[in-house]
Formats: sequence, C-alpha cells, structure tokens
Amino acid sequence: MISVPKGVLKLAALKMLSESSLSGTDLANQIRRATAGEWNPGPGSIYLILGELLKKGLITELPKREGNVRRYIISSKGKEELARLAKATESDVARQLRLLAVYSALAGRKELKEKVLSVAEGLGLSLDPGKP
Repeated sequence: MISVPKGVLKLAALKMLSESSLSGTDLANQIRRATAGEWNPGPGSIYLILGELLKKGLITELPKREGNVRRYIISSKGKEELARLAKATESDVARQLRLLAVYSALAGRKELKEKVLSVAEGLGLSLDPGKP
C-alpha cells in the first residue's frame, strides 16, 4: 500500500468522474483497480473529497435512481480544473524525480541517481528547478 497526498485524490476523482458517473463506493473501487490495489482510499477520504468537489461546483450530484445511492459526475468547471491539474502533473513529477536523484546521491547510490536522471531525460522532463 502507498500513502497518497490529498491533491492526488482530487485528480483521481475528477479524472474518474469525467469518464462515468460514480458513487463514492464505485470511486474507491475504481481507484483500487486503477492502482492494482496499491492505493486503497478509505470512505472518510472519499466522501470528504466528494463533499469538497461538490461544494466548489466541480462535480454534480445526479438524481437518485435506485435507493439511497448518490452518484456524481464532473461539471464543466470540474473539467477545467482537471485540465489544470493534468498540466501541473508534469512539474510535480519532475520535482519528485529531483528529490529521488538527491535522495539516491545522499545514500551513496550514484548508479541509482543516474537511472533516475535517465528516466527524467527519457520523459523529456527538465530536472533543473529554474526551468519549466
């Protein structure tokens, strides 16, 4: 299992709700499936993020079809936020790779640092913090 920052849950929820309408349980299951079980967000995290997204107008609650199951879908405003978050992903990944390169170097793992730098280069990411 991995620990995932809250911002990633927002990205995952918006992405998955852009593909289909989901309940909170469905969203958690989709995340679990998409990450091959590595990330298993709990109900508290799921319903907290759904409440925040709903309050900000980034998702819409659909009319109930069966029982008390609430289903959600992304709104137009949510699609704009998803595009912004997706664009920011590249700089976030570059920052994490910079951290891994430093961590590897500090651990005396020069070969690992070189592999991290090679991965970044292969992805076309600049690890220079002053460059986009």
